[in-house]
Amino acid sequence: MSRSSAHLRIAFLATMLAIASACILVFTALGIFSYREASDRQLQAALAVQSDLETLLTLHIAANTDFLKGVGDASFRSFAWPVARTGRSAEAYDRLERAFSKDPQDGAAIRRLRRLSASWSQQLENAAHHTVGSGARVAVDSGELLKANETLREIAEGLSAIRTRQEMLVASMQSESQQRLAHERLALSLSAIAAVSLLGYGFVSGHRASLARARAQVVAEEAESRFLQYFEQHPLAMMIYDAHSLVVLTANAAAQRQYGYSREEFFGLSLSQLRPQEDVAGFLTDLHTYQALSPASGSAGLRRHIRSDGTIIFVQVSFHFLSYAGRDACFATAVEVTEHESAKRELHLRGRALDATLNAVLITEPTVHGNVVIYANPAFERITGYAPSEAIGKEMRDISGWERDHAGATVIQNALKANTEGAALLRGYRRDGSLFWNQMHVAPVFNDDGKATHHICVFNDASELVHSQESLRQQAAQDALTLLPNRFALNIAIEQMLERAKTESQSLSLVFVDLDNFKDVNDTLGHSAGDLVLQNAASRLSGGLQGTDVVARYGGDEFVILLYGTHEPEFVERTLEDLRHSISAPLLVNGTALQIEASMGVASYPQDGADAETLLRNADTALYRAKSEGRNRVRRFEPALSRASAERLSLAGRLRSALQRNEFELLYQPKVSVSARCVVGVEALLRWRDPAHGVLSPNQFVRQAEDSGLIVPIGEWIIEQACKQAKQLFGCFPDICVSLNVSPVQFARADLPATVARALRGSRLRPDLLQIEITEGALMDPSKLPLLHAIREMGVTVAIDDFGVGYSSLAYLRHFIADTLKIDMSFVRGIGHSSRDEAIVKAILGLGHTLGMKVVGEGVETVMQRDFLTQHGCDEIQGYLYARPTSAAEIGPLIRSLNASLQVAYGVHG
Repeated sequence: MSRSSAHLRIAFLATMLAIASACILVFTALGIFSYREASDRQLQAALAVQSDLETLLTLHIAANTDFLKGVGDASFRSFAWPVARTGRSAEAYDRLERAFSKDPQDGAAIRRLRRLSASWSQQLENAAHHTVGSGARVAVDSGELLKANETLREIAEGLSAIRTRQEMLVASMQSESQQRLAHERLALSLSAIAAVSLLGYGFVSGHRASLARARAQVVAEEAESRFLQYFEQHPLAMMIYDAHSLVVLTANAAAQRQYGYSREEFFGLSLSQLRPQEDVAGFLTDLHTYQALSPASGSAGLRRHIRSDGTIIFVQVSFHFLSYAGRDACFATAVEVTEHESAKRELHLRGRALDATLNAVLITEPTVHGNVVIYANPAFERITGYAPSEAIGKEMRDISGWERDHAGATVIQNALKANTEGAALLRGYRRDGSLFWNQMHVAPVFNDDGKATHHICVFNDASELVHSQESLRQQAAQDALTLLPNRFALNIAIEQMLERAKTESQSLSLVFVDLDNFKDVNDTLGHSAGDLVLQNAASRLSGGLQGTDVVARYGGDEFVILLYGTHEPEFVERTLEDLRHSISAPLLVNGTALQIEASMGVASYPQDGADAETLLRNADTALYRAKSEGRNRVRRFEPALSRASAERLSLAGRLRSALQRNEFELLYQPKVSVSARCVVGVEALLRWRDPAHGVLSPNQFVRQAEDSGLIVPIGEWIIEQACKQAKQLFGCFPDICVSLNVSPVQFARADLPATVARALRGSRLRPDLLQIEITEGALMDPSKLPLLHAIREMGVTVAIDDFGVGYSSLAYLRHFIADTLKIDMSFVRGIGHSSRDEAIVKAILGLGHTLGMKVVGEGVETVMQRDFLTQHGCDEIQGYLYARPTSAAEIGPLIRSLNASLQVAYGVHG
């Protein structure tokens, strides 16, 4: 019985223990479920608070964005807080006040933020009413906008601070939930083990233990399911990544939408790939810092992330380190605030643009004291010298410093009074008293009721522009070098004086003045010396005129004089002779004494023309005659000169077509060697077979060809034809050299070495069989010496033609020694008649031989001239004594015949 009782007691004890274990398990499970529900409610409440905070932040960002979008509209009004948005904001604030009713700190913060939101809405309305419009552009009152931005910043910081605390609370709840889950599992496991150990004593206790284990598993699975549901369905982007490898372990649907990756693409993606490359190093540094925090959770602040399409977005990041799937992981929330950041940057840029503009900007407000300044940008201080703080509160007219009696000031004042736009150029004074020109524009700003509430005044320093315009006006009427009236002013003066002469029945003489050989001054002494000569000539001309007369610089070295009311031609001629003598007075320039001469042509109203153009043309015609007659003289216009001018124009026109019609021809005149007693060269001479006037020599058209510039293409044709014909026709005379003249105009304007080289290549003529003849004037220009040396380097020889009649060339022979000197025929003709000419010929022969040059006597027509030249060592003779110029087709037979006769003649004399 005792054993039976013992078993009964043991069984009863086991049964009681099993029942107790089951009760403990049941009560433990019920307690876990009850505590879980309370925790879940707290988590849901925290998430709801967090959602309301996000909603408020989003509503404020959207309101600010809509306000900024309206700024670009000329009919701008604030649509930041429509009724729907205002209602949602109020509901969110109501829920937050209820949620924080037992939290004094956050409750007071929410009520303060609610008041700030209401104040911010009113500030936006004020900023909208104070907009400034100009055409399609709108500018916002920067003062009101700065207040609104400061209020928005306080709201955003307040919401972010509460949100950060809520995020930390949620993270803490989630961490506690995971720890609690582990404890629940441990408690349920221990209870289950106790129950299972007692099941050996009875079926009922084992069965109950099994039921307890099943219930614990259900609770754990339900908790995990609730977390996954919360994670997946949360509207904010969330992800969990490995804290060591940075590989994304999971990401919710919001993250997939935000970054543009599918769930499969997210798995295995490195968190570094969600950031710009330049931000990765900083992220890794911050990550190690966050892992060392306690607690290991918090806010990472504003970050830049990258979507799958490469778009950069801004996100507010919060984090919490935890264990996930047996790995050290980090739970991260990334709230996109790109639009908010863009709005902030746009506001910043607008403010910076206003501050950085180069124009001064004033915003004024109409008051009983006038238009009072309420804003001035930094450019205002740079232009006026007054700091913006000194301008605030003062009347615009007092601080801008413009002259109130200036015509432009009246325009601006009238515009301000009438509330209309206005612009004017004003004279103003800076703070230091210096004068400046102020280009100002004013425009009113109207509110919704059409009332002008402000004025925008924009101005800049236009002093440099005004001074430039004044300088341009002076330049338009005044010659910069001589300070005389220029051609533009001259034309006006002629018209005015002609009109006066017609009214008063007076005469008017127009005089064209040209300085003779002025180009030689520039070429030899330089342009600075030429400028001094022009200035001196202008002074001398001005000093010799009466008060009613005018002298102007027409251009280059040409001047025009207007003599008013001079009836007698003798008086005009006397005045001009006096002026000419005044100009020719010696002038010392850079240590060199110069004597400048002038040629003058006169045309008078009314007999020589009734308009400015006719008088100028006829005076120029008379000037041309003065120059052609030897220069340094005065010539009055005559009708015959007009006919001569017409003939020159006709000649120029015929010359232009002569090349095209192949009317030019080269004739050749032999040159005989005194020592060799044979022809050693020929000179190419140009002729023009004019259909209307027959064969013309160069004396009849070369001057016009030089004046018109046609001598350049004609000279190129001469060189090309001479080389080609020399190669073709003189093949049987391999040592005969062909020489040709080069005009000084062609020598100065054309690329002579290139022309010669091209002709030699085209004809394949030996360079030593070509000789270029230049005048003495070419030696006077040092800049032309490189051309002469370039020709010599090709193997072409150079001869100085007409030596002795031009300029004094002895000084210039030091710089360039030619191959040949040609004695001018005027000296050759004097042989036998003039001892002076004979002395000059002997001097030229001696000079040439001393310097190693051949000497040629040209224009030899008599035996006496030939014998004199031969007796005194002349190397070559050219002239009618031996042959006249002949065509290329006849020059070959002529050379043969002349050589034969020379041999016979010299043989007889010998």
